[in-house]
Amino acid sequence: MSALARLTLSIAASIAAFVTPAAMVSAQNLPLAGKAVDSCPTEGGCQVEGGFYRVMLPPPTAAGRRPGAIMFFHGWQGSADETMSDQGLVDVARRLGVALIAPDGMGKTWSYPGSPGHHRDEFAFVAQVLDDVVRRFAVDPDAMMASGFSQGASMVWNLACRMPTRFHAFAPIAGAFWEPLPADCAEPRPNLVHFHGTSDPTVPLAGRSLRQGYKQGDVFKSLAILAPGCTASWAADVRSAEPPATLSCRAASGCSGPARLELCLHPGGHYADPTWVERAWRVAMPTGAPVAATGAKLTFP
Repeated sequence: MSALARLTLSIAASIAAFVTPAAMVSAQNLPLAGKAVDSCPTEGGCQVEGGFYRVMLPPPTAAGRRPGAIMFFHGWQGSADETMSDQGLVDVARRLGVALIAPDGMGKTWSYPGSPGHHRDEFAFVAQVLDDVVRRFAVDPDAMMASGFSQGASMVWNLACRMPTRFHAFAPIAGAFWEPLPADCAEPRPNLVHFHGTSDPTVPLAGRSLRQGYKQGDVFKSLAILAPGCTASWAADVRSAEPPATLSCRAASGCSGPARLELCLHPGGHYADPTWVERAWRVAMPTGAPVAATGAKLTFP
């Protein structure tokens, strides 16, 4: 079991549909060429104003070609060091030939709107990390994807809403906006692929109330804010369907603009699979290799 999988199980313990399967990337069929390079100090990381981050760079490529990057936001009580120790995520970055950036949440959490954390301006911190990575490591600023798990996924949703142009795509896993939900989001509408378990008790699809008045937001209401109208039937469709047998995805149609919006559901609980991050890169990034289509006619029982 990877470090990320162990972390998801510990988080679930501590903070007490779609029928056409999506094509998953087979980790066994893709080579791990070259050796990634841990390029920040293991003690203290790369420092910026407000905090620090860790980064794993891919093996060198052709001269003049800058690699893209996945910025992964850890879950509650996680850390940048734990992200970098997850071999599944590191292997995904190596297969894709991109950098893996792991920002560190102050207080082991993220201070987005609605969050119980109030430690710093996360949007200013993320901007500092992005600028520092591009300056220090010559990563391609136009080939960035933000992903994260649980509270880290909620951070990703807020970045998609407030800073849509700083990343080319967003891939949150098991977390959405928290209440109060944003009234609207900045333009343009971003590429976003969301992953969630239909049996998730920690962050249910409909969200849930926590102590001291905090409340996780509803995934379908979050989708409606990001892309009004074009996902209107999805909540009812999922409620009336049998749980998916495996990871199953549906892409929105009829939305304004060309950006991809996709919801991927699985029958499990509160956990993440690193290959989902890889799948999101391959369907949402211009540099990603294609995966097989999920099928043009997704139906619900």
